[in-house]
Amino acid sequence: MNHLAQPAPKVEAAMVGNAPRVEEAKTDHARVVEPATVEKAKAVGPAVLFDGKRDAPTAKEATKERGISVKALRGTTGADFESVAALLRGAPKKNFLKKYLSLFFDERDFVSFGEVKRFVIIKGECCFVFLDDSDIQPLYAIPLDEVNAIMEDPKCPDKFSVTISPTSTNGTKDDFKTVLLKYCKDGSHAYQATFDISKDASAAKRFFDVVQHSTKTKTVTSSIFHAKAIGKEAAKAQPTNDR
Repeated sequence: MNHLAQPAPKVEAAMVGNAPRVEEAKTDHARVVEPATVEKAKAVGPAVLFDGKRDAPTAKEATKERGISVKALRGTTGADFESVAALLRGAPKKNFLKKYLSLFFDERDFVSFGEVKRFVIIKGECCFVFLDDSDIQPLYAIPLDEVNAIMEDPKCPDKFSVTISPTSTNGTKDDFKTVLLKYCKDGSHAYQATFDISKDASAAKRFFDVVQHSTKTKTVTSSIFHAKAIGKEAAKAQPTNDR
């Protein structure tokens, strides 16, 4: 039996519809823009290198910015020296008999260590004197460029110094070592700093060495600039005499 293919289905003729109407494209007119203007650069002075002596802050500026506590004076580089000491300014006052009859009245004056106990910290060319290391400002400052340090001989004490006695009954005079500060200009007595070497055997020697080398050339940091500015102002508060 022969297999015959089926006839193709009848297809309608293709019809093309009208294209949809599209509105005419419109373009906005370009806006008028004002011409660009370039301002002249402002005149700037020539760069100037930092000068420590010229640009260091004044005492008031330094006090306001950094304070003058022990912590502030230490800065980031630490202090040159710090310790507790019995500190006195000037020679002891003598009454009429001691002054004119010194041959008969040659006994030395005595002061208790605790009576004149201070906390001293040296930064740069200044020795700052505090009642305690927690105080927010010093009592005064000693300009170290004005004095020379002398280690007192305990067997032959300076006639202008005072003997420091122990605060407690357990201490002895051998526990103390005194460094004298004499004015450079005339050698007169300025201060005495007495250290308890039973608690810190090297304190007096370190103080002596730092004072003697405080004015020599060294690396100057920002905290030393601040200390110098503050010290100049604080030096005005030095006592006339502690006795």
